[in-house]
Amino acid sequence: MAREWALRGMSEEELAPPPKPEPPKTPRGKIENYWYHYKWHTIAAVLIIIVSSVLIGQIVTKDSPDYTVVLATQNYVSDITRERLESELEAYGRDIDGDGKVEVMIDAISFTADTQYGLANSTKFIAHLAAADIMLFIIDKESYDSKIANTEVDGYLFFTPIGVQVTGLEGDGRYWNWKEDAIRKDEAMQGMPENLFFGVRSVGGTSEKEDSKKIHEQSLELLRAYLTKKPLSNEKTVSK
Repeated sequence: MAREWALRGMSEEELAPPPKPEPPKTPRGKIENYWYHYKWHTIAAVLIIIVSSVLIGQIVTKDSPDYTVVLATQNYVSDITRERLESELEAYGRDIDGDGKVEVMIDAISFTADTQYGLANSTKFIAHLAAADIMLFIIDKESYDSKIANTEVDGYLFFTPIGVQVTGLEGDGRYWNWKEDAIRKDEAMQGMPENLFFGVRSVGGTSEKEDSKKIHEQSLELLRAYLTKKPLSNEKTVSK
């Protein structure tokens, strides 16, 4: 009764529900209708696609170095020093991946007195030893004595014999000490330790994987070229 009283005087047309809006029929109308309802959804989707494309592109096009080297010292090594050492080694290396340039990447590890930072670097150093993913090591005397002097790789001493006759060889020819070399006088090397050993780890134990053997041969070849000052030719490839 109350409803009838409230609706008295209204026609059937007025009481009928409003008709559903007709969908746009022209292409422009359809686009405008879509944009009105889904504008921000579309913008968000486009941004996600752009960001994902950039990240995937960076991963796909990332250029891996021809050689990777561990530089382990008690103190922090500046980027200038690290980059100078990289360029020094690059001058004697081989374009292994065939991208038209020789690239050396140095992973600098500092066993500093900072407990947290030093522990993180010690963990990273141990991880490299276990993975056998890097074979060429540059390490100062103090770190060598405390970390690997008494370390064996499947019964072999940590460093393999270099196999060249040059001034500065120590440890029965298993590593080279730069203390008498001209590179120590380079301005970029200020603050670096007097005794810095260059060596290639032995192949054995966890490093018996084929990839590790190949990296071992490439690293040994690079170190020999650097010590004898005879840049490698890219006419041949390293045995695999």
